[in-house]
Amino acid sequence: MKLNLSYEKLKIPYSSYNQPYAAVSILIHKEREILFIKRSNDMPTHKGHIAFPGGKKELNDSSIVDTAVREASEELLITKNNVEPFGILEPVDTIEFKFHVFPVLCNLKKKPESFNKKEVQDIFFVPIDDLSNQQNWRFRGIYPNDWIFKIDNETLWGATAKMTRDLFRLT
Repeated sequence: MKLNLSYEKLKIPYSSYNQPYAAVSILIHKEREILFIKRSNDMPTHKGHIAFPGGKKELNDSSIVDTAVREASEELLITKNNVEPFGILEPVDTIEFKFHVFPVLCNLKKKPESFNKKEVQDIFFVPIDDLSNQQNWRFRGIYPNDWIFKIDNETLWGATAKMTRDLFRLT
């Protein structure tokens, strides 16, 4: 990628992790925009939050990357071939759960035409130029590192905001 992003290049074989974890896909389309989802209000956790597609490891997942790609495929109703993993960020701990969430960077070859309405309410493509501009972020200050970003009438915050800011080296 030509973008100036902060990530570690993935190495094959992809690393496995022996503790409970979750993985998300940061899906970059044509080096111009990143896909975010609005989680369904029917989900057991993070109801209605803006997030990256992702979820917990399942028994058949052989690696962190497998989890991230499987979840993106299931939530966005796309083939796994449409998701090309290339990098990974440092894991983030969420307040709600006490395990790591691994952000996996992926090229999204083609925009999804639909999504799994049981898990996702909506999808948003946000320009990288907007996300990487510190002026577009606001410090809310409810907790340390509490930055928010507006996407239409929604608020990107929490672990997803931290991952996004880490990706662009925003402090």
